[in-house]
Amino acid sequence: MSQWKGVYAFIVTPTKHDGEAIDADGLGRLIDHQIAEGVHGIVVFGSTGGIGSFSEPERESVIDAAVRAAAGRLPVVAGTGAMTTAEAVRLSKFAEKAGAAGILVVPITYWKPTDDELFEHYRRVAAAVSVPVAVYNNPGLTGVEILPPLLRRLSEIDNILYLKDSNKDISRLAAVREATDDKIKVFHGVDATSFYGLIGGAQGWMAGSSNIAPRLCAEIYDAAVTARDPDRAAALFERFRPVGEFMGAKGYIRVAYAALELLGMPMGVPRRPLRPLGEADRESLRLVLEKARLLDRGRHDEARRTG
Repeated sequence: MSQWKGVYAFIVTPTKHDGEAIDADGLGRLIDHQIAEGVHGIVVFGSTGGIGSFSEPERESVIDAAVRAAAGRLPVVAGTGAMTTAEAVRLSKFAEKAGAAGILVVPITYWKPTDDELFEHYRRVAAAVSVPVAVYNNPGLTGVEILPPLLRRLSEIDNILYLKDSNKDISRLAAVREATDDKIKVFHGVDATSFYGLIGGAQGWMAGSSNIAPRLCAEIYDAAVTARDPDRAAALFERFRPVGEFMGAKGYIRVAYAALELLGMPMGVPRRPLRPLGEADRESLRLVLEKARLLDRGRHDEARRTG
């Protein structure tokens, strides 16, 4: 079982018909493009993939199509978080059978669960599969904070091996490593601070911004982690940083769909009630992409050819 590391792209779920249908052909093109640009893994149904916007059968169809499109070229991780433990278990079993390299489980809930309830939820999901399980902590969207004491308990479950942490506190990385005796490897999850997470020892970066700048994300990771060249990583990150900040300010999912269109690779729009960026925000995004040198003619033409 190879260890996950590097940039795992949190891809959008391509849509058509104003977001009401899944674009399977677009999914294949997007995965091909991400692979060509040098990412290390693909994640379907992360937050940027619109995890809460699609039915269970739709999610199964996307997981299956993504594994087929990747064709073993890199790992595909399936987001299988759900409102109920039973649905999360069903989706997780399906993902394993479809060939996913692992699952990413975010708590989706209306009532705030206790730590004991969360532990039992993750225990049951992990027991249903043999592939690695990643816990997804995203308190800004879920309202649920998964803290180091709970992660210590979860680390005792054999196949819970990773954490995608979208907490903005960079010091949390060291606390998780200490609490779990470094058994749970951390993927950074806040794009606007990714450099600091990688320099601080994160195993990798699960990046919504990889939809927009996969090669640049991979270059930041390679400089920070593989080459251990913090000066180069810092310079690349400074070019990237406004993209990550804009995504955080306007919503990763809205910005990702809009940017893909501006880059010549339209992948549809978010499913209602979410709507695309308005014209003023699209113009601001265009300026951000230009400043980051992502709208230069060579890259624009390359994106069009790939799409």
